[in-house]
Amino acid sequence: MSLQLRSSLPYECNQVLHPWHKNCIPAAWMLTKPCFRESFKIYCVLYGVTGLIKLRKIRTLKDFRKFLFGLVNDILQSTAFLGTHGLIVMPAYCAGRRILGGINYYGMYFQSLCCTLLTISIERKQRRGALALYMANLAAEVLFKMAVQRRIITPIPNGEILLFSISSAIYTYMLKTTSEHKHNSLLFSIVKLLIGNEECAPSLKIEEPAKPKRKSVYFAVVYKYLKYIKQWPKIQNKNHPICKHKYHCLIHILLGFLKRFSVGVFIQLILHFTSSPLRFLRHPTLFFYTLNRNVFNLGKFFGFYSAIYRLISCLLRNILKYDRPEHGLLAGYLAGFSMIFYKSSTLAMYMMAKLIESIYFKYAADKKVPIIPWFDSVLYALSTALVFHAAIIEPQAMRPAYYKFLERLTGGHFSEVNRPMMDCFGVCSSKLFPNYKLPSLK
Repeated sequence: MSLQLRSSLPYECNQVLHPWHKNCIPAAWMLTKPCFRESFKIYCVLYGVTGLIKLRKIRTLKDFRKFLFGLVNDILQSTAFLGTHGLIVMPAYCAGRRILGGINYYGMYFQSLCCTLLTISIERKQRRGALALYMANLAAEVLFKMAVQRRIITPIPNGEILLFSISSAIYTYMLKTTSEHKHNSLLFSIVKLLIGNEECAPSLKIEEPAKPKRKSVYFAVVYKYLKYIKQWPKIQNKNHPICKHKYHCLIHILLGFLKRFSVGVFIQLILHFTSSPLRFLRHPTLFFYTLNRNVFNLGKFFGFYSAIYRLISCLLRNILKYDRPEHGLLAGYLAGFSMIFYKSSTLAMYMMAKLIESIYFKYAADKKVPIIPWFDSVLYALSTALVFHAAIIEPQAMRPAYYKFLERLTGGHFSEVNRPMMDCFGVCSSKLFPNYKLPSLK
């Protein structure tokens, strides 16, 4: 039997939005308690880790007291920010249903928007920009999946790899243009570590002598097996004096691959261990038995990114006999295709979002574009409202990891929303819940 599509549902809120309790206020309170509890746990860990890093700089008891007071204040303020979402979102939906006379598809977005505008004002100003960028990235992914589901656009195969390659090209171009990056210095530092310091300087002159460098551990391992080769002096020399790296281009490329590959595998092993630390500590052999081929994916991504970038850069320098920032565009673009070993739409979209932010602030610093006041708060509110709207009405458009986060934050009540009754909206709300059962009313 086909459903009659409509934009408003004439049902009570306890039939659809909070079927776990017949009254609105108790239902909202049942969301609030786990939300504040989980928020406190999350920010204790987050600020605890950052606090340990800052603790090394503390020298006096007065500084320690100031640090401790600030740490507790930051945890409580951020907990209040995240927990307040659970406190006011459900009452806002229920109030909207009473005002509009039903559960309205578009009305729920504006109800969410009112809540997120209020909650972001509670959070620390220093974190609003990062939160806004993260939620905007998530909202863009939600919008894309909504458009695909409605057949408005057709997804491009391996589109995340193309997006990452474009971002990579611009990042590496900017790294070869200047060494000063005031905004998003962390991402620029990561890209710089992947390609190497030798590849990040501006255009080089042949007359400039290369600074002597200490031999790395990775070079020592390679040297141990190559020192017996009779023609080692030829291998050690550079192909062209314009190359800044100390060793032969092939050795430069090989060392870049080995170092980044080992770092990537090491990170994967750490992530694998943190997935079940207590289990692996009790049964160490399980750590190795549960490993699979995917443990090498991040290493291959890092290793081939470095190797491809260095290969293209050295080829351009040897063929053209000069080095320019424009070489970074081609080398960075081709190196970006190494993401085929570690596909991640989240990483690709985040890199692009941070790149746009860097370019915007660069032009804002030069006073070529204006700085919009409260833009980060408004962007957060608009993006988070869309994510909340999708999480309730179109959960299949959500990133699975973030939906699990919302499920954890609400104490499991998010999956109890009666989405089969929302199928009248025509967006397949119950697609992820084919065997949905109404919870018992309290």
